Amino acid sequence: MFDSRNPTAFQAAGHLRLALACMLSLLFHALVFGAGHLLPMLRPIPAASMSTPLRATLVASPPPSAPVLLVPEPPEPSAPPAVIAARPKPLPPVRPPRTALATADVTTAVTQAASRQIAKHLFYPPEAIARGLEGEAQIMLFLDEAGNAIAARLERSSGHAILDEAAVIAARSVRSLPDVAPREVLLPVRFRLR
Repeated sequence: MFDSRNPTAFQAAGHLRLALACMLSLLFHALVFGAGHLLPMLRPIPAASMSTPLRATLVASPPPSAPVLLVPEPPEPSAPPAVIAARPKPLPPVRPPRTALATADVTTAVTQAASRQIAKHLFYPPEAIARGLEGEAQIMLFLDEAGNAIAARLERSSGHAILDEAAVIAARSVRSLPDVAPREVLLPVRFRLR
């Protein structure tokens, strides 16, 4: 059937065997998967389920009544829980009420103290110096109970974003203002070239 002197005869036979093997594999898999879908249909139906038909009867429901409010009963008194002796937390010191004049004096003192600290940390950007930029920014400074800056916000611009940014950064460095300081202080930050 095959001529051993013809080299293409063996290649053709190899391709024929491969095609035959693929066809048989596909046929086998189709039978396995197809049988899995057919098996539930081939099960016998129990005779008991076919002999008793379902019956239902509609019953009229009574008209709705007024809603009933259920109040839970109070719990029965039990033995009081054991009291554990604990040290009471110390109360914060009570600040005496300030008058309007005293408040103005405190605000002035706090503003001056904050301005001195800002002056120490104020960085005049070299780019602003080179361009000859000057101005005054208004910064709202937010303080914690210890008088430390927790946030700073630009309230009024100096007219130059680079100076505004330097003012906010310097204001955030404020620390340890007097304990009578208000929680919010409006500070001017001036940039002047000499």
